[in-house]
Amino acid sequence: METDQQKGERLARLFEGMTEQARDEFTARQLAATDRQHIQFRDAFRQGICYLCDERLDHFQERKPCVHWLLRPLGFRKKHLPAMTAAFGMMQTQSWLRWVASEGAFARNITDTAEENGYVVQITIRYDVYQWSISCGKSDFAGHGNQNFPHYHLQMWIDGRPFISYGDFHIRLHSDEVAALTAIQATGGMVKSKFPHGESFEDLVASTTAEWVIDAPVGEGDHANAPFNISTVMIAKPGTTMSGDDLYAMFTKARASKVTIASLAREFPDAVTESVVSPGPGVVEPAVRTPLRRTSKGQAD
Repeated sequence: METDQQKGERLARLFEGMTEQARDEFTARQLAATDRQHIQFRDAFRQGICYLCDERLDHFQERKPCVHWLLRPLGFRKKHLPAMTAAFGMMQTQSWLRWVASEGAFARNITDTAEENGYVVQITIRYDVYQWSISCGKSDFAGHGNQNFPHYHLQMWIDGRPFISYGDFHIRLHSDEVAALTAIQATGGMVKSKFPHGESFEDLVASTTAEWVIDAPVGEGDHANAPFNISTVMIAKPGTTMSGDDLYAMFTKARASKVTIASLAREFPDAVTESVVSPGPGVVEPAVRTPLRRTSKGQAD
């Protein structure tokens, strides 16, 4: 009998054998289906309804698990999480939470640090007073210690206080998810998990350039929630000096024209400038997962 991992490897080979046109057509069909589903989600969510169960978002019924429980309707407790995760897989849960986060703000409410940290999945998602994090390390995906099955961990904070911690549950990945994640890894990135309408800050950065950020107009919004931070260093060229009056004039022009100082600094005479674009104060901070403790046999628990 074919295992989930073998199924994933077979799917990877099938995808690798497809022509570029066939891949594009497959992706287009997937995006069209996602677009239709997102419209249903958005219309229902803005009315306070869950499009998956057709109940209000503040409705809780123990015998009817739904992913909207993660908005903690009255009656939902930590002990109810296993019923929800058994009914809804990690990928579907993540997609729904991403869509919720995007209702609050585009991209800056989601950080995806799996690639930089060597994880299979490592995502932090924020909406209103809620913050959720989903983590699946390579050892989690392989199964380790007493949890010798592919699993992930979920953390949930409300108003800055822990409600569910990473270590509370080892949540079993659904069979189709194991196959899909195996296929993604087997293709070396040719197949990727994409979440249209739930893009992360890293997705935004990958689709833009530093120049685009620097040249973007500056709005009147709350700078504490800005998605980008731009640091600019200006050094006078050898044998020259920078005029304080000219610098003040540049700052004044930037404010009046609603452009970044970095965009004007490039034109500053007799100066060499360098600007660095980094995540701004408005981007959700990744929820750090503490190192796994070791059992007496030396295996991660």
